[in-house]
Amino acid sequence: MSEFVSHIQDSGCAKIHRVVTNGDERYLCFTRLANSAWFVIASDGVSVWKTEVDEDEADTIRELAGISTTEAFVNKIRNGFQNGDISVAAMGNKVTLTIGKGCSPINLDLFEAKAADKRTELQTVLFRLAESATLLSADLDKSKQLVETLKAQQGAPKPTAFMDLGPKKGLNPAKTKQKQAGMSVINPTSKKRKAAQGVVFD
Repeated sequence: MSEFVSHIQDSGCAKIHRVVTNGDERYLCFTRLANSAWFVIASDGVSVWKTEVDEDEADTIRELAGISTTEAFVNKIRNGFQNGDISVAAMGNKVTLTIGKGCSPINLDLFEAKAADKRTELQTVLFRLAESATLLSADLDKSKQLVETLKAQQGAPKPTAFMDLGPKKGLNPAKTKQKQAGMSVINPTSKKRKAAQGVVFD
């Protein structure tokens, strides 16, 4: 595996796509990696334009764009697709794909594909988009289930402690006053009269 292909795989540029609008025209721009060959393709839904970029071609395009390393070159392509910094200009039997803005954009010339290649590329991107939509739908369902579960947990009553018979913290329960000896139960302020005792002689 070449260094260029390794960077393509590591950066996620092996399979990326973006819809680009040019006036009244719309183009689906996408990439694919097959047998260590990296293809950049554009289609308006009817016609297909493509180019194969190998390591030598990538070095030539990178140098024309004034980009120092292969890694920076590949990352610029990835960021262009992710951020929508892509433009398409049709001219005759080719389209020019410009990726990135500023003083060092990347320009790729894509040429019209033959009938067999056109069918292959359209089938490839059709099934890829269908798979992406299926995965997104599944992720959305999981997110909805998680939200419903969290809502149910927040709305459920909190469990109570049935055996919590001790005094609560922060409370100061009134202490039960102990009855003093000789105090009347009916009238606590009065003392009971002691029984009379006889005279005791020594």
